[in-house]
Amino acid sequence: MYSASDIAVQKLCRELQIDSDFLVQCLHASVIEVHETEGHLVLGNGTVLLLRRLERICVTLNVDISGALLLLKLTQRVADLEEENRLLREARGL
Repeated sequence: MYSASDIAVQKLCRELQIDSDFLVQCLHASVIEVHETEGHLVLGNGTVLLLRRLERICVTLNVDISGALLLLKLTQRVADLEEENRLLREARGL
């Protein structure tokens, strides 16, 4: 559960140009992990990219964060299956 200060959240949102309500929703849903250090929020590797992707999906498709996460997971699964299929075809010489 999120417990970062409002000031740190607002500062991070300005820096990343991300809607503050969206970021707070992600924090409450434990979608992203942040650490507060000396009044600054520190994001893990890949977190900014994840936030941008999720926000784009939510806005474009008018879905909530859990829907956007599901779409991302399914999209990644399809990409993984396509790669597996490609590798199997190569191994068979097709």
